[in-house]
Amino acid sequence: MMDKTRFLVADDDDLNLEIISEYLKEISNNFKIETAPDGNIAWQMLNDNAKDYFDIVILDNMMPNLSGIDVLKRMQQHHELKHTPVIMQSARARKEDVVEGIEAGAFYYLTKPFNEEQFNNVIRNCFRNRHLYKHLQQVLQGNQSSMHLLEEATFKFRTLDDVHAIATLIASACPKSDRSLAGLFELMLNAVEHGNLGIGYNTKSELNKTGEWADEIQRRSEMQANKDKFAQINFKRKKDYIEITICDQGEGFDWRSYLNFDVQRLLDSHGRGIAIANNISFDRLEYNSAGTQVNAQLQIVS
Repeated sequence: MMDKTRFLVADDDDLNLEIISEYLKEISNNFKIETAPDGNIAWQMLNDNAKDYFDIVILDNMMPNLSGIDVLKRMQQHHELKHTPVIMQSARARKEDVVEGIEAGAFYYLTKPFNEEQFNNVIRNCFRNRHLYKHLQQVLQGNQSSMHLLEEATFKFRTLDDVHAIATLIASACPKSDRSLAGLFELMLNAVEHGNLGIGYNTKSELNKTGEWADEIQRRSEMQANKDKFAQINFKRKKDYIEITICDQGEGFDWRSYLNFDVQRLLDSHGRGIAIANNISFDRLEYNSAGTQVNAQLQIVS
């Protein structure tokens, strides 16, 4: 029998705890839900059960004794807990609050009030991606011993597997590898799915909802019109900074509205990748006018 996925839900509002628990039960009966009424108790439960106990953690940002952000920061300092996916929920939806949560390590950010469909979108996406991100982080750690010596490299990529392998390799050559990995993964993924394969925003939302996104990537990549398309990433280490350029063979897109976190998109199952790259992963991000090439820079701190 398959083990149940364990959730820890921390919130000082009893009604919100009850609502979230009911939402989770509606998604699946294969979830085990444990709750904490404040940040101190949540941290104690996490610390006492650190090794592979909780699969996903949902933290309210504003809790007595210890805030959700404080719990998250402690998790990031803990060897066993740092890669546990965390969903931060908060009534504060300013760009600064969102950046603070994601920069601290939140997997997703839920802004209150949210309805059941919005909650389900975030949970399903988090549930689907949690093993992938954990795997990428493990590969990243394995690469780091020698990749800091990399001076210049060029890779072509077409598939999701290519994105996974090359993003971890390039990130391991960068300072702040964890943060770099998130941005690299999102920009490279964007080059494949939106650029070369033409999967638009609304189409991806529907594919995420039905769980058919990866299958559609595979289907489109095998179409005659796309079989010879590839994207390319160039890495160059300069004196004071690292420069990374990613380009695709698509028709381009209007990238301007995606550079910063948009409250209207926070509850969607996707749409934050470029904002993460721009605000968290890199010191500078620039697209060409068409959106078919992006240049990212990362300062080297001596």
